[in-house]
Amino acid sequence: MSEASEGTAGAEIGTIKFPISEAFRFSLESISKRFTRAVITALSVLLGIAFMSVLLTMGAILQNVGEAPPAYQYWMVVIALLVCGVGIVNSMLMAVTERYKEIGTMKCLGATDGSILSTFLIEALLLGILGGVIGAVVGWLAAVIVYGVQLGFSAVFGFEGALLQYLYYIGLSMATAVVLSVIAAVYPAYYAAKLNPAEALRYEV
Repeated sequence: MSEASEGTAGAEIGTIKFPISEAFRFSLESISKRFTRAVITALSVLLGIAFMSVLLTMGAILQNVGEAPPAYQYWMVVIALLVCGVGIVNSMLMAVTERYKEIGTMKCLGATDGSILSTFLIEALLLGILGGVIGAVVGWLAAVIVYGVQLGFSAVFGFEGALLQYLYYIGLSMATAVVLSVIAAVYPAYYAAKLNPAEALRYEV
């Protein structure tokens, strides 16, 4: 064997292949095993995004009937999203704590820091998509029903480009949920990736 091939073989020893598809599958298994915690995390995303969707839809409806939406509503959205982000960070940190031995085992088997990082980020991404889709649609429906009953559904759907504007707000809310979930999970995921495998295996929950 040539020196080049020996160097290549040596570089491969001690690591395992961990493609995105495998990280995705592993994240789904983790969510199913810790379903209660996953639901709590998704609910925090859902509530924050539903609130955002309600306020955006409410603003569009009020503008259609000639009323200015409250100026403080955008600050309320920011505060709601901040609370949501803190909840995600806390939940993901708890998930890391519960999985110390699991992370240590994976790293002892050859999983790289990047593999651990991608697993936690994909898990947060999935929870963000779930909470974001449901929250955006539920928030929009709540605003439409409430203002439809109060002002009439002609005021809700009667202005030009109403459906396109609503679809834009729903899409914006979903995208915000995904971005917020991933950003909030960066620190917990990085913390998990940098765990010392020996210390992780010795940790007692």
